[in-house]
Amino acid sequence: MNQTKIFAHRGFSSQYPENTMAAFKAAVAANADGIELDVQLTKDEVPIVIHDETLDRTTSGTGLVQSHTLKEIKTLSSGAWFSERFQDEQVPTLEEVFVWSKNQQIVLNIELKGRTCDRQKVSSIIFPLIEKHRLEDQVIISSFDHKVIALCKEQAPMLETAIIAFAVLHEPVTYLRNVQTLGYHFYYKSLLDEEIAALIKSGIRLRPYTVNDVDQIKRFITLGCEAIITDQPKKAVDIRSCSFNKSIK
Repeated sequence: MNQTKIFAHRGFSSQYPENTMAAFKAAVAANADGIELDVQLTKDEVPIVIHDETLDRTTSGTGLVQSHTLKEIKTLSSGAWFSERFQDEQVPTLEEVFVWSKNQQIVLNIELKGRTCDRQKVSSIIFPLIEKHRLEDQVIISSFDHKVIALCKEQAPMLETAIIAFAVLHEPVTYLRNVQTLGYHFYYKSLLDEEIAALIKSGIRLRPYTVNDVDQIKRFITLGCEAIITDQPKKAVDIRSCSFNKSIK
């Protein structure tokens, strides 16, 4: 019996500062199956793990990410905004996460962000890093920019990919096949149970986001989604364990 996987949204982001090594390590300790993280480029074109286009919300810095070099960003705290306990957390580079993850049994769901004009640049920098660290089987590339996903399948067809959508898609199976992906990361309120069942039957890998409510976690596990993306990985892992144990009695 295949269990729904639990992906920690930006790491264990309900208890630790998002997109930091502390949050990623805590997700592994909570027995999450995967980590969802966000990647964009610095001024000197180094892929770093940060969600926003600006530094203001999650670091001690200000201004656009793309206007700062890695050296400048590494002087900032990416945890002090969350708690003084995490004052020493830095914005990790994607390569730092790769080096750490090679010794973990964890899937890395990399959400590609950044400017639309940088689509080609982002892929040309990130794909060789994945190959260098031999993480092809451990990575999922996702994005709200579906042209990036189509480009990914052209340049690196061996990588698993997924589109992200907030609004519901019309004829999603046809659309996904046109983009050449089977992964569909959808806003958890946007699909009905019967729509989810039909998509799973069609071979679509559904991963709803961001699922923190107990009843919704149970719902998507019962429906058989490939994974759920949650800020509460420990809660979700515990619920899955209880659901699985009940199903085999």
